[in-house]
Amino acid sequence: MKRCPKCGAACPRPGQKFCSNCGAPLSETPPQATSSWPPAAFVHRKHLSMIAGGVVLVLVVLALAGVLLFKGMRGQESQPVTAVVTGETAVDELSEEKRLYLENLTAVDGMKMTENGVPVDYYVAEDGRVYLDRTQITQTDTLLRAIVPSGDGWQTALALVSKPSNATASFGTMTPCDEEGYNDPDEEYLDAMLSVYYKSQLKAFNTRKTADLRFSTDNNTKGWEGDITMGAYDAVEYNGDKSDMVFATAGLTYGEYSVTLNAAGQWTGVNRNTGETESGTDYMTIQAIWQDGIWKIDRCIPCTEEEYNNGTLKISVN
Repeated sequence: MKRCPKCGAACPRPGQKFCSNCGAPLSETPPQATSSWPPAAFVHRKHLSMIAGGVVLVLVVLALAGVLLFKGMRGQESQPVTAVVTGETAVDELSEEKRLYLENLTAVDGMKMTENGVPVDYYVAEDGRVYLDRTQITQTDTLLRAIVPSGDGWQTALALVSKPSNATASFGTMTPCDEEGYNDPDEEYLDAMLSVYYKSQLKAFNTRKTADLRFSTDNNTKGWEGDITMGAYDAVEYNGDKSDMVFATAGLTYGEYSVTLNAAGQWTGVNRNTGETESGTDYMTIQAIWQDGIWKIDRCIPCTEEEYNNGTLKISVN
């Protein structure tokens, strides 16, 4: 049985890419930057102006140097100070219990960070470790994206924070992207995204709250709203820890800022009337789109097991 190299938790699902306990990548290959830039196969689909993050960093360093010099002239002992790299001014060092350390990531001039697609500030400690304010992480399975300048282009890496209480988040391998972090999702990313989405869907069935849906566009949320709020799936109380979603590579198709595939949601739960454990499989064609700096599920249409196996897509590809 595979175990997480970071926390040692058991990871029994075949092909599992992230630890369900701490969110660390399960790949045995250590993260590494792309050796050349840009790769010949990569096509820039957007051309956006670069942000001069280096100027901000220089101002921060100069400000810090002035503060320390002033304290030294007054005979006071200098205290450790941590700079906000993405902000305009330096701030006091966050206490240790408020830090979410970002492992396998080194801050460079112009690097940007997003949390579920929304830009966030990050910090660099005295020892060079990058971290976020952990109090900003309020949801399970929060997706962090680092967008790093590299030569004439950009690279991106991802980390999944499984619980707000996590003290660390481990980033995976850098891959080519545009300035906003866009790149076509590979199979590893699709596996993680569908797993988080499906478990959130089962949770929404249990709570009757569409707000529990994760990585879902307004279009997809509205499509499920009636079934969720009216309790169409109330017969079973679903166990998200023992349920998951996988996808078929047959039929997998990439469009312009979209990807369409067939997926199988394997659920288990307890029948509310009989108390018996039940399980089953939901076959669906799913289309995800790049929206607001993140890949989101936009449409879900039921398909048959045969269509799933044959790669027959029930949604037209853009």
